[in-house]
Amino acid sequence: MSINQYNMNSLLEKQQVKKRRKVSSDQKPSSKRVKVEISRIFSRKGKTKAAFRPLGVISANNQNNRFVEKIKQEPAKTHREQVKKAQRPKEKKTKLPSFTVPAATALFMVMGLFLIINSHDGGFDWIGRQVVSPELEQNSQLNLARYVGINNENIPNSASNERSEELLTDSIPLDLTETFAWENYTVLRGDTVSGIAQKFAVSMDAIISSNGITNARTLREGEVLRIPNMDGIPYTVREGDTLSSISQSMGVPFEAILDANDLQSDVIRAGTNLFIPGARMNRDDLRLALGELFLYPVRGSRLSSPFGWRNDPFTGVRRHHAAIDLSAPMGTSIISAMDGRVSATGYDRTYGNFIILTHSGGFQTMYAHLQTIGVRTGDQVRQGVQIGTVGNTGYSTGPHLHFAVFRNGRAVNPLDFLSPQR
Repeated sequence: MSINQYNMNSLLEKQQVKKRRKVSSDQKPSSKRVKVEISRIFSRKGKTKAAFRPLGVISANNQNNRFVEKIKQEPAKTHREQVKKAQRPKEKKTKLPSFTVPAATALFMVMGLFLIINSHDGGFDWIGRQVVSPELEQNSQLNLARYVGINNENIPNSASNERSEELLTDSIPLDLTETFAWENYTVLRGDTVSGIAQKFAVSMDAIISSNGITNARTLREGEVLRIPNMDGIPYTVREGDTLSSISQSMGVPFEAILDANDLQSDVIRAGTNLFIPGARMNRDDLRLALGELFLYPVRGSRLSSPFGWRNDPFTGVRRHHAAIDLSAPMGTSIISAMDGRVSATGYDRTYGNFIILTHSGGFQTMYAHLQTIGVRTGDQVRQGVQIGTVGNTGYSTGPHLHFAVFRNGRAVNPLDFLSPQR
């Protein structure tokens, strides 16, 4: 063998050794040295030759064998579970009776149900109706109570006081499901505002305010009146008004104003005419229209001289009498016809001892020929309070009261404003 061949063989052997080491290191990365053991494999026929196998290969074979055994056992396990399930007693299921309803029968049943609902009070009014929910504030609860006309017993205890009693006493029932509308009425002979109000089941406030009546005692036969179908008063929107401010000032729920006037939003313009359901006229304005603004200043008195032209009792000359004379015994009490302030007291050659009171609404009253004066200038007096006594002072023919009423500085007939004497 030549030296070159020997070197070639040595080089090949070294390369084969390197390859074997590399294969061993790939099979067992944690060990640089290839570990082997002799495993003798026995078959059914006997022994076989010993074989050299790497540990990694043996371990992998063992795992594969266990996995195969497990797979083999699965069908048997599944079979046993199926047998046990088949041996269990079966539960009997109860079937509910079923039936079918013809389409025509179902339609008649639905129609019958609707007829039953409609036969109750209100029918289908509840569909699409907005519920007015009362707020927690006391005034809002009272306003809502006035609006729907509920009694004081249904108001929460927190709202039962003098204010609530006053509001509920003057409350006007109002049907929430009603749609606002006007109706014309021609005044007949003998008609009165109170009688017309009773006929149409509305308040006198509604008739007076809707027709601008200033004196309910002077209804004319043939006059046509506008009658609302619910209680309330008309209102003309002013600059700066909002529905919220109108609602608060009138004491009527916001939603009620929207519904009565069929408003789609709360935007309103000055000059718009609204109807405020459930609202009342100012007390003095109502009494003024009814001719009951003032009380008779002398109870039990007799009208001895009316307002207007008459012959002077001393000279016989025809003169205008800008007051009424109420005859009464000397010293009879004289009361304030209306709340007011004492603007003047004193003595005059014609009127004798006198008192002048100033009232709201541009009114003033004068009491003359008094025996005594019981108030001083600047005093605030309440309606019905004694302010003096009947006398015969000044230009007078006997004990009586000269009673005059002025409106915006002009003398008017007191009988147009005096409530009936009781």
